[in-house]
Amino acid sequence: MSTSLISGLPYMPSLHPVNAYSMHHLKYALDDLVSPGDIRTDCTDSALPGTLSACRLVGGGVMVIAALPAGCTVRHEWEHVAALESNDVLASIVLEGSGRVSQNGVDLDFNTGDVFYRKARMPSTVQNTTACRFVLLRFSFSRFNGAHTSRFERFMPTLARRDSPLRSTLWHYAHEVLPALAGDQSTSTIYHAEQAFVSLLSAAYAESQHAAPEALPAPARQEMRWDTLISTLDAMLCEPDLSVTQLSQALGISPRLVHRLFASHGHRYSNYLLERRLERAHADLCNQACSKLSVSDIGFRVGFNNASHFSRSFRHRYGVPPSALRSAAPVQA
Repeated sequence: MSTSLISGLPYMPSLHPVNAYSMHHLKYALDDLVSPGDIRTDCTDSALPGTLSACRLVGGGVMVIAALPAGCTVRHEWEHVAALESNDVLASIVLEGSGRVSQNGVDLDFNTGDVFYRKARMPSTVQNTTACRFVLLRFSFSRFNGAHTSRFERFMPTLARRDSPLRSTLWHYAHEVLPALAGDQSTSTIYHAEQAFVSLLSAAYAESQHAAPEALPAPARQEMRWDTLISTLDAMLCEPDLSVTQLSQALGISPRLVHRLFASHGHRYSNYLLERRLERAHADLCNQACSKLSVSDIGFRVGFNNASHFSRSFRHRYGVPPSALRSAAPVQA
C-alpha cells in the first residue's frame, strides 16, 4: 500500500477525517486507502461527493468508513490494480444503502446490513443505487485466512449469508462495539477486539463458502474455474504482454492448470487471447462511447502494441481493416 495517507493515520479505534472536498480528493483518498480506480457520480449539486474517515489496523491493514452518494460508481480496472504488490482482501459492511458489486463475472446486489468480500488486486465495480455508508477493511489474505493460505486460489467475491448469526454479529459490532472502543481502552484490549472483528469477517466468509466450491461436483468446479479464468483474462486484455504466468499469478493457480483449462475447452491460450482481443476491438469500433478514440488507440486498449499488427490481424479475422469497419458499421450506444 502507498503510505502517503496511511502513514499519517492513527491506529484503531481512533478515526481520522480524510479530505474529500472534491471528486479529485475523494479519488486520491480511495486510491490510497482502498484500491486504485476511477470514481463517477450522478450528483450535480454543490454538495460534497462523499465523506471518509480512516485508521490503521494494529495487526496490519486499514479500516475506512465511507459515505458515498446515490449514483456513485467506483470502478477498479486492471490498469489501476495491476501494480499492487499484495493480494489483499476487501471486506465491506453496508451500514446503510443498496447497490451492486461486481468482480470476476459475479454480480452481487447488496442492501443495508449486508457484508461483501472481494480481492483488492482484481478488477471490480461498486455501484450505489442509493446513498450508502460502508465500513471497509483491507488486510492481507494471510491475516484473513491464517494458515489456510491455499484457499486463496478458491477465493470468490461473495455476500455473507443473510440468515447467519455471524452477519448480524458483524452488524452489531460495526454499530455498537467499534464506537465503544473509542473510550479509554488498553492497547491489548484494542488489539484483541480488532482481531475478533477480523476473525468474525473471516468466519462469515468461510460460512458463505461452506457449500461452494469444494462441495460441488468436479465438472461444476471446473466450469467455475473456467468462468473465473475467462473473466480475469477479459479484465487484463489491455496488458500487451499478457502471459499464462501473469494470468496464473492473478488467479493464484499454476500455469499448468491454466493450460489444462484451455485445453479442456478446445482452445490454445495464444489463439484464444488473440480472438478475444479482436472481438473486443470489433465491439469498440462499433460503440459510440469509443467514437473519439482513434483506430490505433482502440488497438492499444485491447492489448495490441503495434498498429500494423492490429490492422493485419483484424483484416484477417473480419475481412476488412478496422478503419473500414468503423466507417461502414452502424454506431451502437
